[in-house]
Amino acid sequence: MLGWLCVSVLCALCLPSCGRSLEWFTALVRTEYTEPLTNSTVLGTAESGRYGDSSPKESVQGLVGFPRDAAQLEGCHPDVHYTVPGMSVRAMEEGEPWIALVARGGCMYKDKVLNAARRGASAVVIYNEAKKGNGTDFMAHLGTGDTVVIMVGYSKGMDIVELLRRNIPVKMIITVGTRHVQEFISGQSVVFVAIAFITMMIISLAWLIFYYIQRFLYTGAQYGNQSNRKETKKAISQLQLHRVKRGEKGIDIEAENCAVCIESYKPKDVVRILPCKYVLCFSILCPVLI
Repeated sequence: MLGWLCVSVLCALCLPSCGRSLEWFTALVRTEYTEPLTNSTVLGTAESGRYGDSSPKESVQGLVGFPRDAAQLEGCHPDVHYTVPGMSVRAMEEGEPWIALVARGGCMYKDKVLNAARRGASAVVIYNEAKKGNGTDFMAHLGTGDTVVIMVGYSKGMDIVELLRRNIPVKMIITVGTRHVQEFISGQSVVFVAIAFITMMIISLAWLIFYYIQRFLYTGAQYGNQSNRKETKKAISQLQLHRVKRGEKGIDIEAENCAVCIESYKPKDVVRILPCKYVLCFSILCPVLI
């Protein structure tokens, strides 16, 4: 039973089936635009994004667009319209790929993605809230189809928004980054491990108590046997020793023999005479009585 409990505890701690795991991917975000004041191309590449839970984990690229109405930056309204600097309305209508940039909040992620997809966006980038800084969070948006969805930090998103407000075309390339796996132990597994551990401790303690009681009893019995042996040896040492002689009175060496070894007495044999006058060989008495 103890072995079964050990295996159960290891199962609860180690096996993924005892808990759950979260797999997610970072996104490598590359931006490219031309600064009008200096006419220089500015490039930026960072593994700063995170793919949504239901998003296809694949690469996508295109010019970035954002909601035309400043009050609808979250992209929650079904009739939201997007402006894509550097791309004509006709190109958008003809299905040229572009990427929608919207703010977090106001509605569910799924609604943002579906609204942008209806306007022809091939991907949606959601930038986080200001209080989150450059951090990204888990996004659940089941039912958004083949639209690629990632989240970036607040500062990254606002930097791009400021460029779009200046009507500067920004090209974005999104590629799959690093795969991450987080393991979680469920509450039920924790309770099971705690109960199994306590049970193991109780069984171990009971076994130790039983073991030391048995050892104590065995030691006491050994001590008692040693005391009895000492008394027996002392009593035997007080018995009369006698050397057998031929023709002596009381012992007929021709007819008598030792009751234990069943050998006849011989002249000059040493025997012990018991208080009851019974005669035994000297070499036999000690092993028999002790």
